[in-house]
Amino acid sequence: VANHSTDVEYIRLLHDIYAYNIEDHPWRGYIILDNLQQNSIKEIQNNGNVKRPIWFIFSALGAQWPKMGQDLLKFDAFANAIKICDATLKSYDINIMDILLKQDGKECQSSLHTFIGIVAIQIGLVDLLTSLEINADYMMSHSAGELGCAYADKCLTIEQTILSAYFIGLACIEENVIHSSMAVVNLNYESLKNICPANIEIVCYNSQNSNIVTGPIRSIKEFIKQLQINNINVKEISCDVPYHSHYLTPVETQLLFNLNKVIPQPKKRSPRWISTSVPCIEWSNTATKLSSANYHTRSILNTVLFKQATKLIPINAVTIEIAPDSILQHILKESLHPEVTNIVLTQRTENVTNVTMRGIGKLYNCGLQPQIVNLYPPVKFPVSRGTPMIAPSIRYIQC
Repeated sequence: VANHSTDVEYIRLLHDIYAYNIEDHPWRGYIILDNLQQNSIKEIQNNGNVKRPIWFIFSALGAQWPKMGQDLLKFDAFANAIKICDATLKSYDINIMDILLKQDGKECQSSLHTFIGIVAIQIGLVDLLTSLEINADYMMSHSAGELGCAYADKCLTIEQTILSAYFIGLACIEENVIHSSMAVVNLNYESLKNICPANIEIVCYNSQNSNIVTGPIRSIKEFIKQLQINNINVKEISCDVPYHSHYLTPVETQLLFNLNKVIPQPKKRSPRWISTSVPCIEWSNTATKLSSANYHTRSILNTVLFKQATKLIPINAVTIEIAPDSILQHILKESLHPEVTNIVLTQRTENVTNVTMRGIGKLYNCGLQPQIVNLYPPVKFPVSRGTPMIAPSIRYIQC
């Protein structure tokens, strides 16, 4: 491909050839080229022709950043989903495009806009993957990512998902909630519990040695200094709402009322959706099996039990982190077997397009069949005379 000038018909033929698995062809590879056929990104590997389970992982807290949707809007499926989100929230005086495109950072400082923006990007990424015929065998989330699971599991429509995000975000800024901060602490739960001040809560159990705490801003900053003095790795998260703590108790009644209007007839969650907001001993309860207003209210008030869900990810899995930024990679690599492949579609970088395309290429190398043709304008057949032949590029190597 790199040796030819850009020929969309030739490339379309290649996309069609590799749209489906070819038996006894375990080696796979991809190449990403710019319009000048330069600056290539390529990777080749042997996948063994083994079907691997796909896990969608929706992350949230701290994933926001200025212009986080700019490059993603180049993908039609993503852009179309964002247009629906934007139209849905127009009557509430919310402009999704401003949230995803403005570079001054002010949109990311608003907890309401941050919450909406993260969920909107999750919706768009799910639609992008669906357009490529990449679907989850299982899904799980971290914090607000439960709404992403609900959408991917077809329990909520686009409109219901983005409206739920709006009312959750709105409730958290309208009610009498303390101004707070959060921090990721690299310490096991028991040790952290023993040194936490009374007004600071552990709200996310990430992994064996990673937890998130929240509390009043001053208390969190003092606690961070104390931890650093004791050489404990800690990082503050840009989040001024005390999600998953008792400090959010005042929002419960109004939030439940609003979400009941958005989700009047809740659907049953499929077995694919592994809950991180309900303890596993309660998974069989009738109420927790529904993607209901009550479930999503509790998901923003309850502790995030991420660790209990990652234990269920098998060693041959492929995980896809779905969020504006790949903030869970360190936790996933620490928690999961080394043979698990963790794929990211976004990153806080100047060229998100390359990150997304590389992620799609890695999905192909892992044995999946992303329908790449759906990323580009249609090509009519038969192709034009002069289109390069494919046969000369194929060689048989006898072992």
